[in-house]
Amino acid sequence: MINITIDNRHDPAELAKQYKKTGRLQVPNFFTNETADALYDLIANNKTWFSAYNEGDNYFEVPVASMMNMPREQKIHFMKKIQLGAQKGFQYFFDQYYMTEAVNNGREPGHPLHQMHDYVNSDAFLEFMRTLTGAPEIDRSDSFASQYLPGHFLTTHSDIHAHENRVAAYTISMTKNWDPNWGGNLMFLDDNGNITGGFKPSFNTLNIFTVPQSHVVQHVAPFAGERRLSYLGWLKRP
Repeated sequence: MINITIDNRHDPAELAKQYKKTGRLQVPNFFTNETADALYDLIANNKTWFSAYNEGDNYFEVPVASMMNMPREQKIHFMKKIQLGAQKGFQYFFDQYYMTEAVNNGREPGHPLHQMHDYVNSDAFLEFMRTLTGAPEIDRSDSFASQYLPGHFLTTHSDIHAHENRVAAYTISMTKNWDPNWGGNLMFLDDNGNITGGFKPSFNTLNIFTVPQSHVVQHVAPFAGERRLSYLGWLKRP
């Protein structure tokens, strides 16, 4: 088991002052070095990945092995549909493991990544986030792991959900040695589609922003030399 600990140099009340100005914040060196290294090893060595994608308003997860073993012609047809979806509207395609769903449904008990589900629902994490966001009504969080490989992307959206009351989205970036020329940057947009800010993938960095807020994860270039790895989820109120 990992002792997951936020670096005590971070004062959530002070961070709240910065967060309030723009509704988004990046916090480097979020966890202690020991925690960050352990969490990196967990996600970097994880074998439980699903290819996540949508077809319109329908959302799918397919084991990565099934996707890799897809016949060539079928794979070409699949990617054409994904690219056409991105051309015409909201579309995503990347790998994920939804820890919260697995825990709630009793799947893969004892999976190492489930520690993050437990942690982001702990009093320590939730109280830190209540103070940072100025939302004392936050009562839970969910937790995903994601990896973006060359060709992966997430088009413009705001994180509004019809059946969930989301306060903020958080991403704990666990990506080493990322070059921003490789794409995969988290970008924020105004009503005209202009870029108003962005965060590049990095190691042991908290990115947090209010919901709703228009944002996009840029297409990862075919020449990207690393995986874009993150823990992420939403902070929710009842």
